[in-house]
Amino acid sequence: MRIDPAILANYRHLIVTTKESLAQNQFQHFVNTVQVSPTKRLEKSYHSLFKAIDKYPMGDYAKILNHRFLFEILKASPKKRERDLRRITVNYCQFIQSAGSGNTEAHRCNTNRISQQITSCVKELQELEFDKKDEEFHHKWIGELRERLDTRDNK
Repeated sequence: MRIDPAILANYRHLIVTTKESLAQNQFQHFVNTVQVSPTKRLEKSYHSLFKAIDKYPMGDYAKILNHRFLFEILKASPKKRERDLRRITVNYCQFIQSAGSGNTEAHRCNTNRISQQITSCVKELQELEFDKKDEEFHHKWIGELRERLDTRDNK
Protein backbone atom coordinates (compact mmCIF):
# COMPACT_ATOMS: atom_id res chain seq x y z
CA MET A 1 0.00 0.00 0.00
CA ARG A 2 1.36 3.36 -1.04
CA ILE A 3 0.49 6.62 0.75
CA ASP A 4 0.10 9.72 -1.35
CA PRO A 5 2.73 12.29 -0.18
CA ALA A 6 0.29 15.16 -0.72
CA ILE A 7 -2.28 13.57 1.60
CA LEU A 8 0.43 12.94 4.20
CA ALA A 9 1.61 16.56 3.94
CA ASN A 10 -1.96 17.82 4.35
CA TYR A 11 -2.45 15.58 7.38
CA ARG A 12 0.78 16.86 8.98
CA HIS A 13 -0.33 20.43 8.32
CA LEU A 14 -3.68 19.69 9.96
CA ILE A 15 -1.97 18.29 13.06
CA VAL A 16 0.37 21.28 13.36
CA THR A 17 -2.47 23.76 12.86
CA THR A 18 -4.65 21.97 15.41
CA LYS A 19 -1.82 21.95 17.95
CA GLU A 20 -1.14 25.67 17.43
CA SER A 21 -4.84 26.43 17.79
CA LEU A 22 -5.01 24.37 20.99
CA ALA A 23 -2.02 26.23 22.46
CA GLN A 24 -3.57 29.60 21.58
CA ASN A 25 -6.94 28.64 23.06
CA GLN A 26 -5.35 27.33 26.25
CA PHE A 27 -3.32 30.51 26.64
CA GLN A 28 -6.33 32.78 26.10
CA HIS A 29 -8.45 30.77 28.51
CA PHE A 30 -5.78 30.91 31.22
CA VAL A 31 -5.05 34.65 31.01
CA ASN A 32 -8.79 35.33 31.06
CA THR A 33 -9.21 33.09 34.11
CA VAL A 34 -6.47 34.84 36.09
CA GLN A 35 -7.47 38.27 34.78
CA VAL A 36 -4.11 39.19 33.30
CA SER A 37 -3.75 41.11 30.06
CA PRO A 38 -2.17 38.92 27.38
CA THR A 39 1.11 40.17 25.96
CA LYS A 40 3.41 38.81 23.27
CA ARG A 41 5.99 38.04 25.95
CA LEU A 42 3.49 36.00 28.00
CA GLU A 43 2.27 34.24 24.88
CA LYS A 44 5.80 33.34 23.81
CA SER A 45 6.55 32.12 27.32
CA TYR A 46 3.38 30.03 27.32
CA HIS A 47 4.28 28.41 24.00
CA SER A 48 7.62 27.45 25.53
CA LEU A 49 5.78 25.87 28.49
CA PHE A 50 3.37 24.11 26.10
CA LYS A 51 6.29 22.52 24.24
CA ALA A 52 8.04 21.56 27.47
CA ILE A 53 4.88 19.90 28.83
CA ASP A 54 4.36 18.01 25.58
CA LYS A 55 7.84 16.54 25.64
CA TYR A 56 8.05 16.05 29.41
CA PRO A 57 8.56 12.26 29.28
CA MET A 58 11.76 12.99 27.37
CA GLY A 59 12.18 16.46 28.83
CA ASP A 60 13.31 18.07 32.00
CA TYR A 61 11.07 17.96 35.09
CA ALA A 62 12.89 20.92 36.65
CA LYS A 63 12.34 23.01 33.53
CA ILE A 64 8.57 22.68 33.84
CA LEU A 65 8.55 23.03 37.62
CA ASN A 66 10.50 26.27 37.49
CA HIS A 67 9.25 27.50 34.11
CA ARG A 68 9.37 31.27 33.54
CA PHE A 69 5.69 31.41 32.50
CA LEU A 70 4.52 30.98 36.10
CA PHE A 71 6.69 33.84 37.32
CA GLU A 72 5.90 36.09 34.37
CA ILE A 73 2.16 35.63 34.84
CA LEU A 74 2.53 36.43 38.56
CA LYS A 75 4.51 39.58 37.76
CA ALA A 76 2.01 40.61 35.07
CA SER A 77 -0.92 40.45 37.46
CA PRO A 78 -2.30 43.88 38.29
CA LYS A 79 -3.21 42.52 41.73
CA LYS A 80 -0.21 42.23 44.03
CA ARG A 81 -1.69 40.95 47.31
CA GLU A 82 -0.72 37.55 48.67
CA ARG A 83 -4.17 36.07 48.22
CA ASP A 84 -4.15 37.17 44.56
CA LEU A 85 -0.72 35.64 43.99
CA ARG A 86 -1.89 32.42 45.64
CA ARG A 87 -5.08 32.41 43.55
CA ILE A 88 -3.10 32.77 40.32
CA THR A 89 -0.72 30.02 41.40
CA VAL A 90 -3.61 27.69 42.28
CA ASN A 91 -5.19 28.41 38.89
CA TYR A 92 -1.83 27.74 37.23
CA CYS A 93 -1.57 24.38 39.02
CA GLN A 94 -5.04 23.41 37.86
CA PHE A 95 -4.28 24.69 34.39
CA ILE A 96 -1.05 22.75 33.79
CA GLN A 97 -2.84 19.50 34.56
CA SER A 98 -4.63 19.82 31.23
CA ALA A 99 -2.18 22.04 29.33
CA GLY A 100 -0.28 20.78 26.33
CA SER A 101 -1.56 18.42 23.68
CA GLY A 102 -0.75 15.16 25.45
CA ASN A 103 -3.58 13.51 27.31
CA THR A 104 -2.20 10.20 28.45
CA GLU A 105 -2.21 8.70 31.92
CA ALA A 106 1.55 9.31 32.21
CA HIS A 107 1.13 12.93 31.10
CA ARG A 108 -1.57 13.58 33.71
CA CYS A 109 0.45 11.83 36.41
CA ASN A 110 3.50 13.99 35.67
CA THR A 111 1.61 17.28 35.56
CA ASN A 112 -0.25 16.34 38.75
CA ARG A 113 3.09 15.76 40.47
CA ILE A 114 4.38 19.15 39.32
CA SER A 115 1.15 20.81 40.40
CA GLN A 116 1.35 19.22 43.85
CA GLN A 117 4.92 20.36 44.34
CA ILE A 118 4.07 23.96 43.41
CA THR A 119 1.03 23.88 45.72
CA SER A 120 3.19 22.59 48.55
CA CYS A 121 5.67 25.44 48.08
CA VAL A 122 2.85 28.00 48.10
CA LYS A 123 1.58 26.55 51.40
CA GLU A 124 5.07 26.88 52.85
CA LEU A 125 5.11 30.55 51.82
CA GLN A 126 2.02 31.18 53.94
CA GLU A 127 4.05 30.29 57.01
CA LEU A 128 6.73 32.91 56.29
CA GLU A 129 6.54 36.35 57.78
CA PHE A 130 6.44 38.82 54.90
CA ASP A 131 5.72 42.50 55.38
CA LYS A 132 2.58 42.58 53.27
CA LYS A 133 2.52 46.36 53.25
CA ASP A 134 5.95 46.54 51.64
CA GLU A 135 5.79 47.92 48.09
CA GLU A 136 8.08 45.12 46.96
CA PHE A 137 6.04 42.38 48.66
CA HIS A 138 4.95 40.69 45.43
CA HIS A 139 8.54 40.64 44.11
CA LYS A 140 9.75 39.07 47.35
CA TRP A 141 6.92 36.51 47.34
CA ILE A 142 7.57 35.56 43.71
CA GLY A 143 11.33 35.39 44.37
CA GLU A 144 10.82 33.12 47.35
CA LEU A 145 8.54 30.84 45.34
CA ARG A 146 11.12 30.69 42.55
CA GLU A 147 13.83 29.81 45.08
CA ARG A 148 11.73 27.02 46.59
CA LEU A 149 10.96 25.56 43.15
CA ASP A 150 14.58 25.71 42.02
CA THR A 151 15.68 22.09 41.90
CA ARG A 152 19.24 22.72 40.79
CA ASP A 153 21.92 21.42 43.11
CA ASN A 154 23.96 24.65 42.97
CA LYS A 155 21.59 26.99 44.81
